[in-house]
Amino acid sequence: MSDRSVRRETLVADCDAQDQRLDRFIVDHLEGVSRKSVKRALDGGRIFVDGRSERRANLLLKGGETIALTLEGETPRPAIAELEILYQDEHLLAVNKPAGLPSHPTEDGRGNVLDLVRQQCPGLAPILLHRLDADTTGVLLFALTAEANRDLARQIAQRQVIKTYLALVAGAPPDQFAVSNFLKAGVRGRTVTVSKGGDLAETAFRTLASGAGFALVEACPKTGRTHQIRAHLAGEGYPLLGDSLYGGPVSVALNKNSLHIRRHLLHAMQLVVQHPESQKSLSLNAALPDDFKMLWPGLVSPPVC
Repeated sequence: MSDRSVRRETLVADCDAQDQRLDRFIVDHLEGVSRKSVKRALDGGRIFVDGRSERRANLLLKGGETIALTLEGETPRPAIAELEILYQDEHLLAVNKPAGLPSHPTEDGRGNVLDLVRQQCPGLAPILLHRLDADTTGVLLFALTAEANRDLARQIAQRQVIKTYLALVAGAPPDQFAVSNFLKAGVRGRTVTVSKGGDLAETAFRTLASGAGFALVEACPKTGRTHQIRAHLAGEGYPLLGDSLYGGPVSVALNKNSLHIRRHLLHAMQLVVQHPESQKSLSLNAALPDDFKMLWPGLVSPPVC
């Protein structure tokens, strides 16, 4: 398992970046990044401008370019001092997952939520009950006993768990819409729609507020397929803001400025389960992250969350 850190970023050069050097623009717009690490990325062919590999540090930008880059070595991993615990008893634990961390250990050795839970709560043996994508925030649930794991896993398998997400999407979706299709893993990490051989995927959507070119949508998945909400929204023409994998824009106009989106804006707001011991309904809720709140001024009559 490697201990080398890897950082992937996407930047959009606005009009003010015209005639600015590529390496200087990257250093000025990414916290904690040195020109030395940018030079290594350029030499290694890990920086792309509008989809083409670029090796020239002195390339002068015209404005409007999309810059995708992978930095290795010196860039530190996200530092999470402490996870926010939303609920804990002897049977289960719920945390508010931050952006940028996988739910569980991965091959590249990055920090992950499961390991952080173990460090923060010594003596516990948490069992991860479901997963959120690395850049998705919100409620993540763990069982703390074998009995709780069996009961909650059964609830998930029988679709008794109610999940509610908030998504900031591009475009102007209708007030309500639903998607039911079949999904399976595609190439380069994407999930794709298929006519046969995939898994049934169902999501109900409701538009809560609208802005100029983007909207706030509530997503209630009935199934739990990989990238389900992301793939469904993109398939309907309303990709998540920041979701470059599915064609989502990485910047949005707000108050005459271009706001860069660093991750796909999907938040697991609420999870409702039956408590494995009392069998009473338990509602677990995670407050909105700051990057969602940054776009609130651009929405018409945003809901109180």
